Amino acid sequence: MSGVTITLDDAAFSRWLTQTLGRITHLEDALKEIGDILVQSTQNRFGTKIAPSGATWAPNSPVTVAIKGHGSQLRGESKALGDTIHPQLDGSSAVEVGSNMVYAAVQQFGAKMGQFGRYSQIARYRKYGEKDFRRYAGTKKGFPIPWGDIPARPFLGVSDQDEADIMRTLTGYLSNP
Repeated sequence: MSGVTITLDDAAFSRWLTQTLGRITHLEDALKEIGDILVQSTQNRFGTKIAPSGATWAPNSPVTVAIKGHGSQLRGESKALGDTIHPQLDGSSAVEVGSNMVYAAVQQFGAKMGQFGRYSQIARYRKYGEKDFRRYAGTKKGFPIPWGDIPARPFLGVSDQDEADIMRTLTGYLSNP
């Protein structure tokens, strides 16, 4: 009886597996790159006015356009919100991308008129004096905050293209020892 013997030398595979497992537990470099990808993608949304889902942002109201002098959503004269997008690593397992601007959540999720209470006219009077108080006085209870509905304009999130870029980054990171 003749037979065939196959010997598998798994030293190369074992080295590759050990290196890959080591890289999986130390993903900081990959996460930094993913954070950079998401920051760039998020900042690009301010130009395209398209949410991560692919939906177009709601236009500014005519009142807002009149006040700002233009209709560009989330792009005030200072462009501060887009400039404050930054990544933050959570150890070696996650990366978060966001902004520390106070109004970022309102822009992301929207807000209903008066959702945050009312602006006190007494505080305004104390701060700016009687002349300003008379010119801008609203009701006795003050102005609603915000003074009108603000539609959600999602700028944070992962789009289909972001997901593909993340997968490409992780694949490249894990396949290159």
